[in-house]
Amino acid sequence: MIVEDDRRINPIVESVVSQRAAFEVMGVAESLAEARTLLLGEVPDLLLVDMSLPDGDGLELVRYCRQQGMACDVIVITASRSTEVIQAAMQEGVFDYIVKPLRLARIAQSLEHFVEVKATLQRQAELDQHSIDSLLGRPTAPAPQRGTPKGIDEVTLRAVTELLRAAPDEGFTIERIATELTIGRTTARRYLEYLEAEQLLSLELNYGTRGRPERVFRWCGTAA
Repeated sequence: MIVEDDRRINPIVESVVSQRAAFEVMGVAESLAEARTLLLGEVPDLLLVDMSLPDGDGLELVRYCRQQGMACDVIVITASRSTEVIQAAMQEGVFDYIVKPLRLARIAQSLEHFVEVKATLQRQAELDQHSIDSLLGRPTAPAPQRGTPKGIDEVTLRAVTELLRAAPDEGFTIERIATELTIGRTTARRYLEYLEAEQLLSLELNYGTRGRPERVFRWCGTAA
């Protein structure tokens, strides 16, 4: 149902709604009194309500619906940008708040989101936090950081990382890391290989006169 007293706007909003297969306009009211009369016949799933009507405030209609136990959602379409009015609308649980002048794409976006929300709620009996945040338009919490693999201790990793990061222009061998941090060569190699796999170190091979080439690691991650 559309509740709007501006006869120039009514056909525009009605056209946007009617173009979507999920919607059918059951009526257009130009006042609170007309809206209440229409609601006696059938309760819509969604009300598109202006805040300023000839015989009262659009939120009065929202409160009336709540008091009568009418399970209909509300999208406010209004010229009012007052934070007091916006807060009052939020407290009444409106689905969306759209300010004039009208942008048809914004109305269409709101209608499509309404359909998605209703479909999700009907399709699933329970939702996880991510899905709830998506439905309510809330920012999603960042994914928890991936933990270090088995055999990589946070304290030792921090010590190795800080040593390498403090001298990004220097090359570090396994032997040097082991000596400066007083850890075993096997341990030093494990941490260096882990940091290289994480693309925080570059690896060079230093070919000597004989024997196997020596691996030299350099910090290539962020400076801090």
